[in-house]
Amino acid sequence: MWGRLKTFVLAAVVAAAALVPLFGDPRQTPVTHPLWARMLLRSLDMTDAVRASGQASQVFAALAPRDSLTYPADRFLRAEGALVSGEGTTAVLRAGASPAEVSFAIPVAQPGDYHLRARLSGASGAPATAELRPIAGGEPLKSFTLVPAVETSWVSAGSTHLDPGAYAAQFLLPPGATLSQIEMAPPCVNAIEPANGWQATGITSSDDLAITALKAIDVEYELPPSATPIELTGDAFQVEAPMTAVEARAKAVGLDAMALRADRSGLRAVVSFEVPEAGLYSMSAFLAPGGGQRFLVDGCRKAVVCPSDSTSGWRPIMSQTLAAGRHTLVLTLADGASFERLRLEKKKSDAADYVATMRRLGFDPGPQGPVARGRALDAMRFVRDQRRTLLSSLCGDRVFIDDSLKGLTTQVAGGAGAGAAVVPGQPPGEPTGPGEVPVPPPLLPPQPPSSPTTPGGGI
Repeated sequence: MWGRLKTFVLAAVVAAAALVPLFGDPRQTPVTHPLWARMLLRSLDMTDAVRASGQASQVFAALAPRDSLTYPADRFLRAEGALVSGEGTTAVLRAGASPAEVSFAIPVAQPGDYHLRARLSGASGAPATAELRPIAGGEPLKSFTLVPAVETSWVSAGSTHLDPGAYAAQFLLPPGATLSQIEMAPPCVNAIEPANGWQATGITSSDDLAITALKAIDVEYELPPSATPIELTGDAFQVEAPMTAVEARAKAVGLDAMALRADRSGLRAVVSFEVPEAGLYSMSAFLAPGGGQRFLVDGCRKAVVCPSDSTSGWRPIMSQTLAAGRHTLVLTLADGASFERLRLEKKKSDAADYVATMRRLGFDPGPQGPVARGRALDAMRFVRDQRRTLLSSLCGDRVFIDDSLKGLTTQVAGGAGAGAAVVPGQPPGEPTGPGEVPVPPPLLPPQPPSSPTTPGGGI
């Protein structure tokens, strides 16, 4: 009996030894792009949204949404009172004799103003409604009314500011209405992706790990500089509104003219600046937050400085890829906020720069080559901890300024130009009032193709 037992144990040891070279240590198995993208989304606290994404292409799109986040009708998270027909691009949700409720999971990796629209139809003329709310529950962040036509067509809901997180787009369809697709169009955000984009069959390298992790925690301003920074002081800005601020600006001299300060009515100002060469630029500002500040570059990329009682100091604002040429910045200050100086610094952005920066921040991506699962798990935890610190400093985009500013001149990217007012019957670019100087249209940053988002990369 003991002989047979020894033989069995020996056979088990031999079998285990044979399996190790065959399957390897799971922690040493190279991590694919689809797996690392999912791990990144989990580190961004988007587990629910990841669970609802069955294809690698949808996970890639959540991290690198240059065009839009598009969901066919059968990609719903929950549906009550609706019948589903077809699959994929041909899928249709139809409400029966009573209203139907349908919700979709929306992962948001970067903050900004997101635009919601849906392909709807309805013969009754009754409106549909949509709400955006945290997927974990809570009050709606924004509600919309959509009126579908008889024939299926895109219906725009509207835009709202979303901080990073997992959200639900919930639709209430009137009886007989159909929904075949929804879309969330993002602002000009920096895609979280490797240098050559996400690949359905790609293997994650240490370079890929460093680049995507640094972008995910939004600290590209930590990259080393590659050129002398461009600096602008407050006197380079043209104050647009309110009129009291415009008049006060005209009287300011000396040091008072070098800074922008807002009272209870707020302040809005615009500046145009030249970028000598294309590349990744980091923007920082010397300011006092006061009631909050908003920075809008080229009418597209937005950053918000939250209200604070802290004193003046340098703060990172945003990192953005800019084309060579002229750009515009619209600055909005709330009560008690002040702005003195802006610094725009071109960054080194080779893979080696990201790796070195990650090491300096406390995480080693490892040697050149494929990343093992164990190191990817460590990187996931590092991103999660750093990202939670970042999220604690975000505050959405509450209305910081006096409502009277809404009726004043607005910034139009690529049209009349940032800083130029659009007045009916008046050619774009013409002065609109005393002290207002037309600013020509900005040179919008290029938006290169994003990673593939077509089906076919299932995990």
